[in-house]
Amino acid sequence: MPTAGGPGAVTYAVLYPNRHAVGMANLGLQTVAGLLAGLPGALCHRSFADCSGTLEAGRGLGEYHVVALTLSFEGDYLEALHQLSRNGIPLRSDQRSARYPLVVVGGVAPTLNPEPLAPFADVVFLGEAEAGLAALHRFLSAHLHRPRPELLAALADAALPGVYVPSRYRVTEGGAGIEREPLGDAPALVERVWATLPWSPARSRILAADDAFGGAYLLEIGRGCPHACRFCATGYLTRPMRFLPLAALLPWIEAGVAAAGRVGFVSAAVSNHPELEALFEATLERGGGFTVSSFRAESLTPRRLELLQRGGLRTLTVALEAGTAELRRALGKNLDEEQLLHAAALAGEAGLDGLRIYAMVGLPGERDADVEALAELGARARRALGRGTVTLSVAPFVPKPHTPLQWAPMAAESDLRRRIRLLQSLGRRERGVKVTAEAPKGARVQGLLSRGGRAVAELLEGVARGGTWRRVLQGELARQVLDQPWDVGAPLPWGFVGGTPDPAYLRDQYEAGPVGGPLVPCRPGSCRVCGVCPPVSGSGGRDS
Repeated sequence: MPTAGGPGAVTYAVLYPNRHAVGMANLGLQTVAGLLAGLPGALCHRSFADCSGTLEAGRGLGEYHVVALTLSFEGDYLEALHQLSRNGIPLRSDQRSARYPLVVVGGVAPTLNPEPLAPFADVVFLGEAEAGLAALHRFLSAHLHRPRPELLAALADAALPGVYVPSRYRVTEGGAGIEREPLGDAPALVERVWATLPWSPARSRILAADDAFGGAYLLEIGRGCPHACRFCATGYLTRPMRFLPLAALLPWIEAGVAAAGRVGFVSAAVSNHPELEALFEATLERGGGFTVSSFRAESLTPRRLELLQRGGLRTLTVALEAGTAELRRALGKNLDEEQLLHAAALAGEAGLDGLRIYAMVGLPGERDADVEALAELGARARRALGRGTVTLSVAPFVPKPHTPLQWAPMAAESDLRRRIRLLQSLGRRERGVKVTAEAPKGARVQGLLSRGGRAVAELLEGVARGGTWRRVLQGELARQVLDQPWDVGAPLPWGFVGGTPDPAYLRDQYEAGPVGGPLVPCRPGSCRVCGVCPPVSGSGGRDS
């Protein structure tokens, strides 16, 4: 094992299993690599799917003490296994002795549901790196020399915040449901952890001209979302909602303008930041441009649009999700068509060339009429915009863990294809309307890896060893995971992850959805409804 970081240093290869351009635009990778690089006794290098060896040293992954996999999307799981295999690292944790790197997995996707990766990961980190990565590093610095089974047992027994050791749980999945037995002193409930205010914001610590955002300096301005849309994993997993204040962000805005000339503001709820206009103004006053990923149509005002246009925005992006008010109410998306059309008109008046509308197909309760209404709204939005292109950017609905719709079924691939074709056909009738759609097969794979248990790991490994997703999706297990509503009283594969919304709260919201029942917005410090916020300030934990 290498000791390039000095005697006793722990060496980390932070692997993002996708292209360099995609990885460098990922603030999770940027944060993990930056935090590790700042820890005493740690040496951190980066690696990507299209790189031969680590960027900083050209070494293979097998030459490091720890391979830290950053996984934001289930679609990257397969390439993660390919990267381990190509570097001579056995895929399964129980086949790796101390002569191989310790494989630590983290990110949004495995935090939602670690179980499809459980046989491959030595450790899964649940939550936000700022809240527990340093403690894990300190433990590894002291114990990495121990035999691998002994090391993992000690790590599980230590019950470090956010640290899950899959091999220390005996899990049985079958007709009787899911049974989990902790081994030794491993905790039955593993708490997701999160950073408390103030934290140093996630940002582009290293700029790359080829990244997916064109070299903009990405800057996180908050975590969480107040709106509680029933389908949204980000809105539930990143609770409680936390916005960084302008005073804490100003130094990073100045750094971003100096380094890149343009700042990309990142948050699940950019338009809800209480000092948003001041953030925009501060960037412009320092001679910089800026961009945002999307904006809530109902939050758009002439003043905000003027600032966005001065910042360099050419295409406004909003999320509609569904074509009819009835279906949007079921989702908890409180946006009416007049608000969308008003936003389109404002964008046109400001001289913007495009409007991108995010929506979904295959939603629970969806009919062809909902798809037709979505196409009609796209056409009306183009007429309100009065210029350029309206793009309906459509994704199949995927039920996600820790959301009210985690129990809902997924639409069949044939139904998804038919509805996408219907939308595309209707979209072609209106000049200036374009429809783009994610592949239904890929969405079904995502759903399988989102909701599956450890049995799904066997399917993932089979594909990594030469099988096909098409064959997997035709199998009985995939149909069980995807095609039927789940029993709201049955154990869930991810039910051991704590620091997440209480299942009873999610069940109430699931049952309220079909009748458009009211939502409970996230209000940190003033409510305990969902069970995430502890009685006193701290990181992680359910309300008791």
